[in-house]
Amino acid sequence: MTKNNFLLSSSPEHAILAIAEITTDSKTLLKLMGLGLVAGQTIEVMKNRRGDIVLKVGNSRVSLGYSIARNIQVHKTEVPIMESMQ
Repeated sequence: MTKNNFLLSSSPEHAILAIAEITTDSKTLLKLMGLGLVAGQTIEVMKNRRGDIVLKVGNSRVSLGYSIARNIQVHKTEVPIMESMQ
């Protein structure tokens, strides 16, 4: 984990973040890619209940469990969600 990256599972609610790295098995990685969760994607943390997390990815909402969220490294970004989709 680089100096400015932190785990998605510890992210505050309403934070706008960019995915830095996903470290998981290939099956889970493919599922996450299908949901639009890839390195470089801008996301917003809608809810973080420290067990499950709800994200805004583009115009969609995605819910992840803690065991998956702790394998995703993110960093803060200033890029609004809508601009990241262009």
